[in-house]
Amino acid sequence: MLLATDNSSLDLNMDDLEDKKVISDLSVLANQSIAELAKTHPELLIFPDSFEANDDDISKSAIFELSVKGSKTILETGNIMGFIGVKDTQLKIQSRFAKVSVYGQEDYFLHYMLHKVLKFNVLDLKHSRSQTNIFDFLVYLFAYYLKKALSQGLYKAYQKRRYNDSNLKGKIDIQTHVKRNQPFHGNMAYMVREYSFDNPVIQLVRHTIELIKQKPNVRDVLHSDSDTLDFVNLIVQHTPSYDAREKQTVIHENRKPFMHPYFTEYAHLQKICLQLLRYEELKYAKSKDKAYGILFDGAWLWEEYLDTLLSKIGYAHPQNKRSKGGINTYVQKFEGNNVRRYPDFVKDNQIILDAKYKHMKDNNIARDDLNQIISYLYLYKADIGGFIAPSEDENIALKMGTLNGYGGVIHKFKLAIPQNMDSYLQFKKEIAANETQLISTLLNLEGIGKTVRV
Repeated sequence: MLLATDNSSLDLNMDDLEDKKVISDLSVLANQSIAELAKTHPELLIFPDSFEANDDDISKSAIFELSVKGSKTILETGNIMGFIGVKDTQLKIQSRFAKVSVYGQEDYFLHYMLHKVLKFNVLDLKHSRSQTNIFDFLVYLFAYYLKKALSQGLYKAYQKRRYNDSNLKGKIDIQTHVKRNQPFHGNMAYMVREYSFDNPVIQLVRHTIELIKQKPNVRDVLHSDSDTLDFVNLIVQHTPSYDAREKQTVIHENRKPFMHPYFTEYAHLQKICLQLLRYEELKYAKSKDKAYGILFDGAWLWEEYLDTLLSKIGYAHPQNKRSKGGINTYVQKFEGNNVRRYPDFVKDNQIILDAKYKHMKDNNIARDDLNQIISYLYLYKADIGGFIAPSEDENIALKMGTLNGYGGVIHKFKLAIPQNMDSYLQFKKEIAANETQLISTLLNLEGIGKTVRV
């Protein structure tokens, strides 16, 4: 497995046979947009469901780029984290904000953000200190999508059933009747279409549950919280015809993507289930130029993680793609000027915060970032603007200065990401303390920097 971090570069030696094979395998995916790869490699899962759901137009970006410089090939990554498998090569992209002391040690920061955003319980990860793979993350996403899908209700579908009894209520199956009911003893063989929970989609979920139960490292996810346990039991209860030998038949019955005007979340659940059930098949299908894996947008994940903290202290989270929140750029709407702006976080129209998943120098703010926050402050007539970024060192709160013109104070905040932790539990304890400090600092902002607007 090749290990890299997001937004970084890795040198590969074309004269080395092992590196040469890695370069050859990864060239299948290199220098192509994520949107293109999603179409040509359907087994490459993208989270969120589509990168287009993010305000950043990251779907036009590449997962990584390969370029030749002398005798070396340079692999350069972007804001994407996760796992990719293609032919004989597996690439693991961790967060650049998670330094580890042992090569291949687990990226606790990525796990933690997923835990907070997807609202599932991540285990201690002792088993996977250096072994976490695509399968583990698929199990986490299965638990997440299981809850989302079943929150819409248990899916029912018409199924053709065959019976042989005295309660005739459908079309007589003459061929079966002749075989089974001679001489006649009162039973009739017949077929009927019934509206049933025990259908191919629910069977697919049941087969996935049974597969996860066989995996000691991750099976605890199935009862990590009461909702997940209740939904697992509900699936088991409503699949009485389950037969482990029918797995391939059930997979074949789910070969078409699920579509339903109401049960929309089942489409994602179906895809996760198929990935889990076909994981070994995908893993060892090395002769094909098809990639598999799971990818996470680091900037999106950081922003959504911060929302789990800031929403508790009164911050709204406007979202462009969902047309949620934001502010009109113009006082009056006319054709062609109906433009809105969407800061990441707003509190009482007086504090504007922008999430930045990148290194931010303490004594400087990039020009585009500064212009963006100034425009937000102007539109909202807000008093305070700021940025929140991760830090590999310590929590930082800096007052950058007061703006000319209408005023407004610019701040920069950094949340420290614990480094080189011995366990995931230790990481959670350390980052929770850092979160508390950050929230306390933000609460102290209220009432600061009030200005009189002309």
